[in-house]
Amino acid sequence: MGGRMMGPMTDPRSRFFMALASDQRLRILDLLKNGEKNSQEIINELLLDPSVVSRHMMMLRNVGLVEAHKQGVTMYFKIADARIFELIETATDITRDWLNKFRDFF
Repeated sequence: MGGRMMGPMTDPRSRFFMALASDQRLRILDLLKNGEKNSQEIINELLLDPSVVSRHMMMLRNVGLVEAHKQGVTMYFKIADARIFELIETATDITRDWLNKFRDFF
């Protein structure tokens, strides 16, 4: 069965939301909210291994959330579409409301 519980993801929205399903990738997006950063700035700020940052950036780029360009040997990253922050804020509001309801229940 290939280790998968479900079939392949054919809906691009699944990959999009999967890219958001990581604390580290959400932190990267939050960091880029303040403007373009190079890979070393991201590594230093988030205290992550360069290979981890590279994998996260590739996933964010593959779903169109982040753009990159190279200057010399340094990669620079920026948000490709600022609407992502509206989506994250909506998710934050929904989560906060759900947690408050859950807290009130007990």
